[in-house]
Amino acid sequence: MSDGLREEVRKDMRPILFGTIWFVIGMFCWLTFGCIGGIREAVTGQEDPYWLALTGLFGVLFFFSMPVAIIIEIVAWIKRRGEKSG
Repeated sequence: MSDGLREEVRKDMRPILFGTIWFVIGMFCWLTFGCIGGIREAVTGQEDPYWLALTGLFGVLFFFSMPVAIIIEIVAWIKRRGEKSG
């Protein structure tokens, strides 16, 4: 893909698409780190704060990426609607 076309596609991407991408990444990593951390804790008997932090970080990304993207999309829609009417 040429750089010009890639830039054109990136400009056309809406906040809801970025939110969906971050949602999927957050969901996958949250499940992965949660499962690995749980298995690791079950085997060793020790809770690792790094796995807990990674699980929490991706959990926040997973749970809040879509609502924030939806809010941004609604605000942009209201602005576009206001520009069209007057």
